[in-house]
Amino acid sequence: MIPTLRNNGLKGKVVIIASQRSGKCLPSELSQTFLSEEAIVYATDVQGEILKYVEKEVKHYTGFDVNTYPLDFDKPGEVERFTKGIKEKEGRIDVLVTDFGLLEFIPHLKPFHLQTKAEWDRQLKYILEDTFVWSKAVIPEMIEQNFGRIIHVISESSRLGTPFMSVYGAAKAAVAGFTRSLAAELARYNITVNCVSMGIQEIEKRDTSSQPPLAKLEKIRKIIPLRRFGEPEEISYMVALLASDLGSYITGQNISVAGGMVMP
Repeated sequence: MIPTLRNNGLKGKVVIIASQRSGKCLPSELSQTFLSEEAIVYATDVQGEILKYVEKEVKHYTGFDVNTYPLDFDKPGEVERFTKGIKEKEGRIDVLVTDFGLLEFIPHLKPFHLQTKAEWDRQLKYILEDTFVWSKAVIPEMIEQNFGRIIHVISESSRLGTPFMSVYGAAKAAVAGFTRSLAAELARYNITVNCVSMGIQEIEKRDTSSQPPLAKLEKIRKIIPLRRFGEPEEISYMVALLASDLGSYITGQNISVAGGMVMP
C-alpha cells in the first residue's frame, strides 16, 4: 500500500509549490505527493520548460493534472497578483512550499575570492530575496484564515562548510534564520514555518560540463553515513508531513533529510 497522509488534513488543502533553478525532480515529486493526498496544487517556476516536464511526469505517474503557471519572479507585483488570483479562485491558500536553487552554478563553482559581486547578488536574490517575496505574498491570507503552513526546501550547505559554495551556503543559512524568526512571529495565527534541508540528490543529467563536480560528489557519497544520495520523494514526504495535521506541532525547525551528513 502506498503511504498516505490523506486522513490527516491534506485533502482539499490549497498548495502552492514555487520553484526556480532547482530542476524538475523535486517540483514534480512534490506535486505528485500532494495531488495523491487529494490536495489542490498550483506549481509555478520561472522556467516554462520545467513546468512542461512537471506536467508530463505528474500525469504519467499519478494520472492527475497539475495547475502550472510560469511566472517572472522579478517582475514587481507578479507574485502578489498570482497569490491573490488563487485566493479569489479557491477561497484560501493553505500551504506554500519553496524550492529555490541554482542548479546551473554546479558546473561553474569557483573560490569565493574569484566570484564577482554580481554573482553574490544573483545568489542572494534567487535564494533569499525571493523567499521573502513569496512568504510576504501568502502570509496575509494565512493570517486572515488563522491557518497556514510554510515550508522552505533548502540545503545542508546552510550548516556545512562547503568549498566554493560560501555565498550559496550563507544564503541558505539566512533562509533558515528567517524561518525561525517568522515561525515565532506567526505562531499566534496557527501558522507553522519550517525548513527541510536536503543533502546531495541523485543527478540524472550527466553531461560533459557536469563531470568534474559529479566526480567530487562521488567522493562525498562515501562519507555519507547511509552511503547513497537522496531521492526527491524522500524530501517530498517530509514536506507533506509538515504540511499535514501530523506536523501541526512542529515549527521553526530545519529538518535534515540528508542521509546523516549532518547530525545536529
